[in-house]
This record gives sequence, structure tokens and C-alpha cells, in this order.
Amino acid sequence: MKMHILDLGRMYVDESAFVAGIHGGTLRNQNPVAQWIEFPVTATLVESKDGYILYDTGCNIRESVIPDDEDTPSPFVSGEDAILPARLEKMGIRPSDVKCVVLSHMHCDHVGYLYLFKNAEIVVAEREFANAMKLYGLRGFGPGPYKYADFEDFLAAGMNWRLLTEDFREYEIADGVKAVTLGSGHTFSMTGFSVSLPKSGNFLFSADALYCSKNLGPPIRIPGLIFDSVGYIKSAGFIAEYAKKTGSKIVFGHDLEQFVTLKRAPDAYYD
Repeated sequence: MKMHILDLGRMYVDESAFVAGIHGGTLRNQNPVAQWIEFPVTATLVESKDGYILYDTGCNIRESVIPDDEDTPSPFVSGEDAILPARLEKMGIRPSDVKCVVLSHMHCDHVGYLYLFKNAEIVVAEREFANAMKLYGLRGFGPGPYKYADFEDFLAAGMNWRLLTEDFREYEIADGVKAVTLGSGHTFSMTGFSVSLPKSGNFLFSADALYCSKNLGPPIRIPGLIFDSVGYIKSAGFIAEYAKKTGSKIVFGHDLEQFVTLKRAPDAYYD
């Protein structure tokens, strides 16, 4: 079994979106300067004896174009050679070769190319799916990270959904590969990705349930961009305990400092 970590471009954001109050004022520094930080957009591909399993699908290239009359708190930057379809093509993999796609959640930097995988089983938390689809139907996305174009693409494609209820803590996809229910926090419900490799050991991908190591602490620090602060703390605690129990390395969702230390496709992989 092999695990490939895919670099799918970069996004940028005010650091306070990742860690609330990180640049808060004090008596002697009453007007601190905000920090504009870079973070990676990623996906993870597992090559198992049962077939290819993908965790998230990255951001669609169209999100890199910002009209002159619009603004965004988190711009996306990537080239045609770095988006998911190009990365897979360079590895000799077609979307039809992928047997399962696990979605951490349904924000644009995670579902941008989901529509390509209409032959795969799509695993996502039921609560995330139901609430995001409700917002879509009510035209309630606003300027946030759920994007109408992404939903229209995958709904038109007709996907094979597998919805995980909160009763599931672990859903086994293949030997050594599991979807892990993390609960609410960043969104209505997040799904993690657990991979156990013979040589490289165990990994737990948190996606945006933990943006970066600063969120985990200790102490746990909530982000500024959040849906459920109480759920976030509970989820973070669960991730820490799960990782300890399974001896897993936590791979944070958007931690550039950690990301640059990881083996990345196509030059290297974990096995």
C-alpha cells in the first residue's frame, strides 16, 4: 500500500481566521498588525489492493479568478499543472480508476473536482451533506466557502453517495483505511481520514477540524472562522485522543510549516 500527498496550490488568509485573537491588542501593543499567511490546498491518494482511495479533491481552478469588482478573504492561487486532474494524470491515474472519495467537508477547497469521480463511492458526513444541501436549495451560501458552481457540477454528474451518520466513528473503506467521524466544529460535521501503512506507520488527517498545530495546542485554540466553537473543542480533543490511541501522526488541514516537511507526490510517497 502507498500513500501519496498531493500539492494542489495555495490559498491566503488573515491568520486570525485560523487562530482567533492571535494578534489581539494589549496595553503596550494596542494596534497589532494583522498577518496575511499562505496555506496549502491538498488531497491524499491511497493506493491499496482494493483500488485507489482519495481524500478530498482540492479547489477548482475557476476559484483563482477574482473579478475586478469582487473581493475575497481567502484567494486561491494555482496553475493548470497543479490542480487535481493534472496531478492524477501525471501519475497515470484516471478519475474512473478511483473507487472511493472521502470528503472531509463540502467547502470549495475540498470539493472542487468531485464531479470527476462519478464512478466512485462518495463518503461524507450525513449532517454536513444535509445542511449544505439545504443551504444550496435555499440559495443561502452567500459569499462563504460553499460554492454554487461546485454543487451544480457534482449534482449534474450524479454521484454515488455514502452518508455517515453520527453513530459512525469509523467507517472501514479498505484494509488500513478508514473514514473517521469528527463531529461539528469547522462545519456542520467533519470527516477525518485514517491510514495505517506497513512501513511508515499510522496517519490521521484532520482537514479543517484542525487547521494547524496552533489549534491543537495545548491549550486548544479555536479559529476565527468557525461554525460551532463548543463542537470544535470537543472534536479537537477527540482527534488528540484518537491519535494517541492509534499511534497516529496528525496531519493538519492547512499547516504550511508541517506540509513542507511531508513527502509529496510525485517525487516521494509513504508505504
